[in-house]
Amino acid sequence: MYCGTNKTACASQLRLSEALFRLLEQKAFSAISVSELCREADVSRQTFYSLFDSKESVVTYTLLARCCYTPETEGGEGCGTLQQMCQAYGRYLRQHADFIRTLVENDITYLMYDSFFDSLMDCGCFLAEKPPEVRGYAADFMAGGFTSIARSFIRTGANTDAALLDEIICALFRGSFF
Repeated sequence: MYCGTNKTACASQLRLSEALFRLLEQKAFSAISVSELCREADVSRQTFYSLFDSKESVVTYTLLARCCYTPETEGGEGCGTLQQMCQAYGRYLRQHADFIRTLVENDITYLMYDSFFDSLMDCGCFLAEKPPEVRGYAADFMAGGFTSIARSFIRTGANTDAALLDEIICALFRGSFF
């Protein structure tokens, strides 16, 4: 995926992202071809492949550009405590429910998992005192949990009371239900 600063390339990435999500309002992710996406965004296939590896890369770009969960910014106080991270994640779910719904409906939440894992590993405050291997296991566990919780949140109507949602998320990560 292109990560440079060329204004034309960045504008094309944005057009492709917007076009993909317009098309997703009409049809399933699996039914959208790269050619169709390029026509919708008014860019050539050559431009597409110079910016992205695949349609999935467009979703990843969108997650990173517009809907990335970053513990350092979501919590307002760095990673803080587990409870603060869980509350921040609850806010994230409520704020991005429409986007997450699109991922769930198209069975591409695994891209969300990858984004969560990367943002946790890139976060300087996430278990900073632990060795990288331990951080990796923890980030894997948290990313899997976040992704599953997001899927359940959408499948249950995305209208769980904020306090209850925060309580459920914290209880799951604390292991309180077991």
